[in-house]
Amino acid sequence: QDLVFTKRLNASLFHQEQLVLVELSGIIDSDFLSKCENKCKILGIDTEKPILQVDSYVFAGEYEDTLGTCVIFEENVEHVDAEGNNKTVLKYKCHTMKKLSMTRTLLTEKKEGEENIG
Repeated sequence: QDLVFTKRLNASLFHQEQLVLVELSGIIDSDFLSKCENKCKILGIDTEKPILQVDSYVFAGEYEDTLGTCVIFEENVEHVDAEGNNKTVLKYKCHTMKKLSMTRTLLTEKKEGEENIG
């Protein structure tokens, strides 16, 4: 499963937006993204090991180089063609040679006095 997230950084003097390609591993139900309506929470996107929650799934990962260049397109449904079918047009959005590779993780409650485990 691949996701593309828009990361927005807001400050008083500037606005920056970045797309992040996310590759998810450890999912049994390949249709879960449409079921959860792509709602997610991400922690530490600017850190070496971000955490992602999509519905009840939790993922941990890190940034890595891709094999080749990944091209991201924007999908637009345009007017209906002569036969009454919707026409989907792909428009170039951006490209990247990095991805956020994430694996499904099970969380456990931290006991008092335990140290952080990587």
